[in-house]
Amino acid sequence: MDEKRIRKGVKTHRSRDQLHRRMSWRTVWNIVEQFVLRKMPPAKAMEWLGISRTRLYVLKDRWLKTWREGAREGWLYQRPETGAGRLPSEVRGYLEEELNYIRTEAPKPFRGHYNFAFLAQQCEQRFGKRFQRDTLRRWAIAQGYYDPAVDTCRKPFILFEMGGIGMLFQHDSSIHGWVPARQRNDVLIMTEDDHSRKVVGAILVEQDTSWNHLQTVRSTVELFGCPLAYYTDNHSIFAPSTEGHTQFSRALKSLDITLKLAGPRRPESKGKIEKRFGYFQSRVPYLCERYKITTLAKANELLREEVAFYNEKHPHAETGEIPDKRWKKALEDGRAYLNDIPAKTPMDLVFSLHYERVVDKTGSIEFGGQTWRIPKGAPIRQTVTVALRLPTGPRRPHTEISVIWRGSTLAHFIVPQTRRRSLPPERETRP
Repeated sequence: MDEKRIRKGVKTHRSRDQLHRRMSWRTVWNIVEQFVLRKMPPAKAMEWLGISRTRLYVLKDRWLKTWREGAREGWLYQRPETGAGRLPSEVRGYLEEELNYIRTEAPKPFRGHYNFAFLAQQCEQRFGKRFQRDTLRRWAIAQGYYDPAVDTCRKPFILFEMGGIGMLFQHDSSIHGWVPARQRNDVLIMTEDDHSRKVVGAILVEQDTSWNHLQTVRSTVELFGCPLAYYTDNHSIFAPSTEGHTQFSRALKSLDITLKLAGPRRPESKGKIEKRFGYFQSRVPYLCERYKITTLAKANELLREEVAFYNEKHPHAETGEIPDKRWKKALEDGRAYLNDIPAKTPMDLVFSLHYERVVDKTGSIEFGGQTWRIPKGAPIRQTVTVALRLPTGPRRPHTEISVIWRGSTLAHFIVPQTRRRSLPPERETRP
């Protein structure tokens, strides 16, 4: 190859790629060593490495500074004493502990998978100072904890957002191994405001059912108010059919909330909330494993902390703003579209599971393989609504059944434990 062309810095066959992506650090070390010892002329070294003369002499200086310590991984990426070199000792100690854990002790799903954005977040939470993820990444490279030769591709996204808070809540669920110690997949149900990217509802549950989605919606609207619309995919839990409403769509209609469905076979249209699931998937399972969390109750406590940090501290990649600040700004600018829950709304009935039954001539209905007699005023041979409410915790540990006709409650039953098993299971579940 023409030495003159090399001297002028003409790019060679693969010099568009970064050096560490084309060659191992040991190969580069050996070539530079041959050049320094004058066993290889500059032109040949530049040809082998595919670099300019200036870059070759930079590597020579770096080699001379480190050769006494011997060849070691990371010498190729050494940088001046910038942010990575000035990390406080307590931060370095924490990073060494975490990186060693990820490298040698973490179970297979997490071993060797480095998330420097998450480590930067953990450092901020622990030490009260914000660190750039690239600073931690460079430090890990220099210390030999991380090999940057393996890279990932970014997923494309379509930018779309509403003009104010409460115009649209995106809602979905993610089936994942959220608590590794449980050795099974659990479900994260989550709701996000489209404009601010604020997570307004999130809970880990065992099953992806209509009941669990209804309770998530209820807690969200009771805390923030009713949005103009909910945006979901076309799963049978959400999408009405020709036969009528689902439990989910019926509850939203009762509160005058519009249900919007994503286009069929268009997963990219729900990219915002899918990214949020990815954000929490890279954090919650690792923390559950790191701190030996084995129950959903403890995992939900951790989830609430992570959601709070995301809402209060995490700048969004697309908007460049922190969700809580963006939410507050929309409030101040009069761009809030949240409505109060209508007065005297029977929330327990709205967020129950509704089934239709016909009253027989004895004034009774059949439900769950059992006969339930309406005490008085039963509308014979008329269709009534049976509202089933499942236990919701220590304060309401019982299963309850209400019989509704023309907006009035005809009967209310507390189901004994011995009869609870015969009630119909939910059919609207994800596989």
